[in-house]
Amino acid sequence: MLLSAKGMSATSPEYLALVDSADNYIKMERWMEAEHTIISALRLEPANYTNSLLFSNLGVVRTEQGKYKDALEAFGLGLSVAPRSTGILNNRARTLMLMNDYASAMNDLSESLQEDSIQEWPLQMRGLLRINARDTVGARHDFLLLAKNFHRNDKAFAGLAKIAEWEGKTADALRYYDEAILINDDPETRYERILLKIRTDKYSEAAQDIREGIDRFPNDPYFYLWRGYLHRLNFRNEEAEADKKIAVNKGADPQFVEQFIPKIKR
Repeated sequence: MLLSAKGMSATSPEYLALVDSADNYIKMERWMEAEHTIISALRLEPANYTNSLLFSNLGVVRTEQGKYKDALEAFGLGLSVAPRSTGILNNRARTLMLMNDYASAMNDLSESLQEDSIQEWPLQMRGLLRINARDTVGARHDFLLLAKNFHRNDKAFAGLAKIAEWEGKTADALRYYDEAILINDDPETRYERILLKIRTDKYSEAAQDIREGIDRFPNDPYFYLWRGYLHRLNFRNEEAEADKKIAVNKGADPQFVEQFIPKIKR
């Protein structure tokens, strides 16, 4: 999430020109040039308060280059100027998640939400992190708030579905999955709905979901995996093996496929 530098107060046209150039490089995803230009602007006016925006953008462009430690340094400098900036906190949280430092990312997201409790991306990300940590109470809070304020956010309903599923509330879980798919027909949400139907012995409904998934996403390997898995559960081993080959040929991870359709011991 880049922070706009438009309207920044500056003492020199050279500074503004550098800021504009950096913005243009960012739009073109020329990350190295953007980084060098931002650094030039910071050196030109090191005392400019609005440099916090530039530090944030510097962190973003370094993240895009995989320079995560340097990105964290830039975000830290930005927060030293504007310690309550939700934009910088959110950007740093994204970088921390890419580094698999989920605890630190959670801290930044929570601090950002303390400043402004109704933010779509931070609520979504914190909800997902809480789901991964099996914090159903915290995740439910975030996803309900997300669904209430951002009606077109499918992840809110998919998250609520997962919580309902864990609580054994199958009907509620399916209703939430349906809602999420109506908003955004995401294959991964379809996977979750299919697997829930299989786990609750709704095989005919799962088969219909799989057919729809293949029609909608014919090149997605995992719908063939789920079809093969369902065949295996119904002891239709030859058909399961055929779908297993299709799934692998279309790019599914063979080891993951093997978990659902293992080799038949003869």
